[in-house]
Amino acid sequence: MLDAWHRAEHYREFAQECRHLAATTLSSQMKSRYLRMARDYTLLADLEERARAHYKPPTPEPVP
Repeated sequence: MLDAWHRAEHYREFAQECRHLAATTLSSQMKSRYLRMARDYTLLADLEERARAHYKPPTPEPVP
């Protein structure tokens, strides 16, 4: 499974692709949709990065 950092990278790549599609489409409706998708993917990437920044791996309990 991808960790938060890799997921964030993938979401940013998807967002960039959506922005590219928005810039090249002739349909104003599709342009709007692609830009919303880019915004959502960027938000997901930001959330993944924040989750990673706040994640603290569990510390093992000492063995008696």
